[in-house]
Amino acid sequence: MALMAFPVMAEPKIILHPDLGEQTFDTFYLNQIFAMQVRKWPNGESIQVFTLPSQSKLHREFAINTLRIQTHQLDRIWKRMLFTGTGKAPTVVSTEAEMLEVVRTTPGAIGYLGGETSADGVISIGGPQ
Repeated sequence: MALMAFPVMAEPKIILHPDLGEQTFDTFYLNQIFAMQVRKWPNGESIQVFTLPSQSKLHREFAINTLRIQTHQLDRIWKRMLFTGTGKAPTVVSTEAEMLEVVRTTPGAIGYLGGETSADGVISIGGPQ
């Protein structure tokens, strides 16, 4: 009998602007941040949320495995906020390299990278605690 080996991908990691310092997140709080329902960090600084396109594999993995929500549910939340004028959607970036750069250079920024991707210059958290 032949066994098939599948590569194991490291779970996506959360990245933060370096000035935010170490943070502890649970799934509920992260979900609120990425659903754009929490808009300020505990220090009062505005949260700047960055995501990859909804169709990307990493975005789907992050939403399902880290936020515990389906991507279409997140999209619906963001569209409702835009339609009603109660908020805005996160800023979408095209690549992990762009994600790293905007989080590194934008005060109050939060985003995510694949578990194997280098997170030089930002604070990296391996998912919800």
